[in-house]
Amino acid sequence: MKIQCVMLCIMLLSLFLIEADVSAPAPAPAPAPVAECCNVMELVPCAAAFTTSTPPSPECCERLREQPRSCICQYMKDPTLEKFINTSNAKMVSDSCGSPMPTNC
Repeated sequence: MKIQCVMLCIMLLSLFLIEADVSAPAPAPAPAPVAECCNVMELVPCAAAFTTSTPPSPECCERLREQPRSCICQYMKDPTLEKFINTSNAKMVSDSCGSPMPTNC
């Protein structure tokens, strides 16, 4: 059972990384400062917690708290990322890390 869970987490993390990379928009000639600081890859330590009932790691919480609210909003609006960020698991993770998801994006 543990091996299946680990394999599922690895597959989901791989999917998360592939989709995030494949669907990334081409860089604009002059990106806005907010876009420069938003890096969804910083949330990779949270992938298992976002997609399963695994509690968030201290690293996940640290990375989540470091994300600007504008970046979280950007991820919530992204069609590729919203299925990971706009979930009850992601909300529980953000609440338990002391970094509630923004509600007014």
